[in-house]
Amino acid sequence: MTGAMKKIRIHGPILLWLQLLTFVCFGRIMTTPIWHGMDGDILCEAHILSQNPVEMLGHLGFYFSQPLLQLAFLLEYRVFGLDTAGYIGVNLFIHAFNAFIVYMLVNMLFPRKSMAILAATLFALGVGSYGKIFMAIHQLESLLLSCLHLLTLYFFIRNDFRHKGKLLSKFFLLGLFLFLLSGLTKATSFSLILSLLAYKLFFNPWRGGRVLLSRDLLTIAVVGVLFQLAQNTWGYTHPTVFGAPEANPIFSWISIKNLFRYLNLMFFPMQRSPIMESAPGWMILVYQARTLIRIFLTLSIISYSFFGFIFGSKAIRFFIAWTYISLLPFTGQTITGTWLNLSHLYLTSLGFCIILAAGAEGTSALLRARKRARFVPYLAPLAFVAMSLGLTYELDHSNKLKAQGEEARELRATVDRICD
Repeated sequence: MTGAMKKIRIHGPILLWLQLLTFVCFGRIMTTPIWHGMDGDILCEAHILSQNPVEMLGHLGFYFSQPLLQLAFLLEYRVFGLDTAGYIGVNLFIHAFNAFIVYMLVNMLFPRKSMAILAATLFALGVGSYGKIFMAIHQLESLLLSCLHLLTLYFFIRNDFRHKGKLLSKFFLLGLFLFLLSGLTKATSFSLILSLLAYKLFFNPWRGGRVLLSRDLLTIAVVGVLFQLAQNTWGYTHPTVFGAPEANPIFSWISIKNLFRYLNLMFFPMQRSPIMESAPGWMILVYQARTLIRIFLTLSIISYSFFGFIFGSKAIRFFIAWTYISLLPFTGQTITGTWLNLSHLYLTSLGFCIILAAGAEGTSALLRARKRARFVPYLAPLAFVAMSLGLTYELDHSNKLKAQGEEARELRATVDRICD
């Protein structure tokens, strides 16, 4: 049996499990019609560009102006047309594949297969990010970017494990290619470089290698700088996250506050929203105590981060650092306010899921001699799974109500007319 076939036999069932689990738990959102104005604009532009795909190279669209993203939407439009279910199905497929990369990454760094499966399962069920990123067509950008970032990280680390950072290995060259592709989706390459630096800081001293002067890290950093300069000179520089040039993010001391607000949101995903208007009484009481809860959570997060860095394993330290680094691009202030977007927690939730899985697995191992008690630690991740599924279904129900409104019906009629 060849090495590739052996890996497929070992890891293939995990990929199928994550795909099946994702579509069983979230397949219901595929029945939601178009309700978001941005989705309508994307479909209209995909229709226009489909008449002459060559125009894509010079087209500055309403939302997507990166060539890789434009190509992805064009391919989807050619296959699905105006069938929203197909677009959401692709989102779910990519999300499940991202969960599989999480499994491969955790299994390589710890390595404990049962813990890797648990972490990937939690990630697939939206723990920490709560499913908002699957629910709209335009979220394909965030899912693709996350996929490329995770694959780049995986191949970079695998190359370090297998070939000690060799530049001409197939793992490094593939990771470098995916790194460049991620820049064709959105310009957030430097957060990935910081994550790779964090890996080197925690693992290379133990492996006896260089950190800042390692050739593979320096190569990716130089390529990232050159790519960014080229993109600013010849590419489309207007950011896709913020609507107008004057709304560009400003990073200040408030960004530190936003950082911990986002981390709180993973544990306590309650914000002022229309969903709260129809929430049961006990949930309203919990929401009213949010200030006290958030203070407690912030102190707990700071405490865990501090002691995790001091006493945790190399892998735990790396994923704590990953959690903070992955949030940095989303902590800036804009003139539009400080609303926290659950979609920005997608990559950050990777660290959260791993910490939950490590805690449950480690505590269960301590209770190995007690047959029933050893399953008690898994109640914590199970509670977050229940919260994630509940919130995801509430968000989908809210979107379905919006889709029934007059504004959404007019949006769909406009899209049908333009794309006819």
